[in-house]
Amino acid sequence: MMRHAENGKLGPGRFGQQDGFTLAEILVVLIIIGILSAIAIPNWSTLLPTYALNGAARQVQSELHRLKSRAVSENAAFRLVFSTSSYTYTIEKYSGGSWTATGENKPLPNGITLSSTSDTELGFTSRGISSDSTDTPKTVKLCNNKGAGKNIVLSNTGRVRIENGTC
Repeated sequence: MMRHAENGKLGPGRFGQQDGFTLAEILVVLIIIGILSAIAIPNWSTLLPTYALNGAARQVQSELHRLKSRAVSENAAFRLVFSTSSYTYTIEKYSGGSWTATGENKPLPNGITLSSTSDTELGFTSRGISSDSTDTPKTVKLCNNKGAGKNIVLSNTGRVRIENGTC
């Protein structure tokens, strides 16, 4: 705001102008926002399956890290069992000579599927290494509805990593 020279009080700016936006300026801004939204919304919908796939892969990786720590701290073997029919995974503990479910079932995010045709298990011994006795890494492949995939790989040493894949 500017002061009038005559009385030193605040008032309208020079030449009778007032602060604020005109209706024309507001309409121009709204039109620009509308155009940018029309361009961005279709692109956003194509990115959502990719974000869901990345999130699902990180969710499974995080769950495996948690399970590895739990196996070591409880001195017992644990595993994740993936169900291709319901797209969920269940946590199981090895005790008394058999695997028993702990009651922890978690769904994969919507739009994410497993690419294998049978249930897959990834697990850890009480020492934090893979419970699989073979020397080959175990892999679970997650897919989105756009054909992109992520592989969650458990090495025989217990290292969990995410790799890009295709479905």
